[in-house]
Amino acid sequence: MHFVYDRVVSEQSRIASGRTDRRALLLSVGRTLFERNGYRGVSVEQVTRRAGLSAGTFYNYFSGKEAFYSSVLDEIEAEGIRKANQIVQRLHSPMNKLRALYRFITLGLRQNPILKGIFLGKAEYRFPGATERSARRDGLRPHLERMVDEIIREGTRKGVFRASLYHNTTAMVTAVFDAVILHVEDDNAEELFADLLTFLQRGLRRALHLRRRDERRDRRLLGEASDWI
Repeated sequence: MHFVYDRVVSEQSRIASGRTDRRALLLSVGRTLFERNGYRGVSVEQVTRRAGLSAGTFYNYFSGKEAFYSSVLDEIEAEGIRKANQIVQRLHSPMNKLRALYRFITLGLRQNPILKGIFLGKAEYRFPGATERSARRDGLRPHLERMVDEIIREGTRKGVFRASLYHNTTAMVTAVFDAVILHVEDDNAEELFADLLTFLQRGLRRALHLRRRDERRDRRLLGEASDWI
């Protein structure tokens, strides 16, 4: 009797695994097509044909193209949240955490056409549910904003940041993030990025001539800033 039960459970597991694999395949194919052609330039038929699956299989997992696109975005943003958390958790210095987040955003947008298109408001990446999605608080951008707020609080608590100089330090830092996003495609984006970081460091840090112990520790353990991500 146990053998029959075990065989049934094993078969159910294989079926569930197959379903997961097919869904993951559709999302992977969809992501590639959306990155290349935008939301408007991709059809459900293109996705299923490239994935080698039927339209019926597609609709077993997604109610339509908009829901499918939203699921692709969910996957991309979840990856971004995991990566941002990993980067920050490795570092000890609040200032280095901000530096790493800035670089993460810059590199992430350059490497991800979908996120870049949405953040920059490009027409080809807009979709009907964009307004509702932007109001959600569980996405990548709200998560990054909360991380910035926590880092500012940590830096203020440790005496690294002089946050009392500003009316709203987190809003100021977030505005600098927005400047990075808006100019990420510029030819001189790297120079702008470096200048904004210098501006931020000089504006926030209490003692410019001192290298904080946590910053030295990060460099000793993890190398230079370019190695953190």
